Amino acid sequence: MRLDKYLAEKYKDFSRTNLQKIIKEGRVLVNGKKVSPHYKINDDDDIQIDFPEPIDMIPKPEKIDIEVVFENDDLIIINKPSGMVVHPSEEGHHVSGSLVNAILNNPGPDNLSNIGGELRPGIVHRLDKDTSGLLMIAKNNKIHRQIIELMKSRVINKFYYALLIGKLEPEEGTIDAPLTRGSRDFKRVVLANEGEGRDAVTQYEVVDYFEYEGSTFTLIKAKILTGRTHQIRVHFSSIGHPVVGDPVYGNKKINAVFLKEFKLNRYFLHAAELSFELKDGTKIDVKKELPEELKSIIDSISAV
Repeated sequence: MRLDKYLAEKYKDFSRTNLQKIIKEGRVLVNGKKVSPHYKINDDDDIQIDFPEPIDMIPKPEKIDIEVVFENDDLIIINKPSGMVVHPSEEGHHVSGSLVNAILNNPGPDNLSNIGGELRPGIVHRLDKDTSGLLMIAKNNKIHRQIIELMKSRVINKFYYALLIGKLEPEEGTIDAPLTRGSRDFKRVVLANEGEGRDAVTQYEVVDYFEYEGSTFTLIKAKILTGRTHQIRVHFSSIGHPVVGDPVYGNKKINAVFLKEFKLNRYFLHAAELSFELKDGTKIDVKKELPEELKSIIDSISAV
């Protein structure tokens, strides 16, 4: 049996991912030596473990400024900056500095839904760390459930701007391709085999084409009908047009050019518009233009 699997069965309070991390840190010795998580154990192996001190995984309020775009008695919509994690992970990462830390300070825990538990108060959906833009926060459980229902019914319109590598044609289209977690790397998302995965649908229209350093780029406006992890990034990468700046699914050479020329250390993806109607008739329609670090790039490259 693999060492990580053996330890996961023996120490059920730790996830297998967490135990793999402990092994890679050299905190697990087999017969006095460091080994890898996939080491195959023997009956007479002497296994010694130096568990790290437990981490307080419950996020605390922190005074972090966030831009509120819309707010009423039930709902807050904020403009999340790139680089901010939405909520801590179950492994104890990002317990500090996340959006959750900010909203625990203001509006405070008594003004947030608790359906997501202690790690995700008020959080009804998320944006990747390096995606900027509009994100909803529920102030109570009633509105939290209602928003989840509206998202499942696909009546919440969520639009993103993305700069893609290459000339995307046709100028309008739909990508309907189910997604699943990678079998070798669980953090990656891949296209699922037929009959597997979770449905994922992205509609798009081309805003403009650009030329820079001999390469063509396409600025699109994308509407996601489903909110899968990494959906836009994986969908457009799968058709040969990855998002500029994407370190996982993108083009390293192009990313290096944009990092050098424009100091772009994030992917060019921004949640720009949210519109929907609540059950009481309240209409929500908010927009947030590209942040300056992305807008300046569009201003600097040449439209075709």
